[in-house]
Amino acid sequence: MYFGSVRFFKHLIVAVILLLILGLTISTICLAVINKSYKDQISDLQSGTVLAQSNTKEESHQGSLSIEYQKLYPDMYVKPADAMRTEPKTVYLTFDDGPSTRTSEILDILYKEDIKATFFIIGKEGVKNKDLLKRMSEEGHTVGIHTYSHIYGSIYSSVESYLDDFHQTYQLIYGTTGVRPEVFRFPGGSINRYSAQDYEEIIAEMTRRGFAYYDWNASSGDANSNATAYSVYNNTVQSSEGKDRIILLMHDSISKSYTVAALPNIIAYYKKKGYRFEPITNDVSPVAFNYINY
Repeated sequence: MYFGSVRFFKHLIVAVILLLILGLTISTICLAVINKSYKDQISDLQSGTVLAQSNTKEESHQGSLSIEYQKLYPDMYVKPADAMRTEPKTVYLTFDDGPSTRTSEILDILYKEDIKATFFIIGKEGVKNKDLLKRMSEEGHTVGIHTYSHIYGSIYSSVESYLDDFHQTYQLIYGTTGVRPEVFRFPGGSINRYSAQDYEEIIAEMTRRGFAYYDWNASSGDANSNATAYSVYNNTVQSSEGKDRIILLMHDSISKSYTVAALPNIIAYYKKKGYRFEPITNDVSPVAFNYINY
């Protein structure tokens, strides 16, 4: 007799197991389909949200393109470079916060070494040292803008404030040297705690006007309160190690005698390493900070 036999129960158990496996398989497939549909819906919702936010921002930005500051200083425009270049094995020596009597000493060293550099000047210092501005330009150096007042809280308070300050130095350099400045450096770099709220808008407006800004990827550390000629040299070497193209931050304000003292050794170091020296022009590919490397 088959029903109730051992063979019957064996077949029954196998059948139940197969049914369970089949049921689980079907359930898994159904859940996967439902889950995919759910994810697609969520993705669509997220995309719609992002698009809506983007459109809101774009509409807001377009609405603000009647922004009054774009009408300010119609003379303050330069022609941007047609293309950017990246020169290998090149050092760009840059000096901020001058000119001062230190600048004259630095210019003497650069003249002796037949090296061109870049000076991002503060306008209020340039007014007192117009002869140095002329000398920089006549000797083939780039004269760039580092604002007029260098007062962070003031210049970064709005785009208008930045333009007001920038224009003073722009006029000073052009009026003194006959050359329109095309490059600039933000005090504190392009991203700092003073400009965090409006740096993107300031950058957008300055770029729209054709100006190119340059941060740095190596630093002499000469702004440190305990800096010495030895530390300036060591910081320069360490921060530029392994870099093929170097934009070096230094300063030529009145207190930076140790920068002057370290400069000949810095130049000798780079020459020994086979680097060439160039001034920054607006066709030099920039080094610019972002929130990843800042």
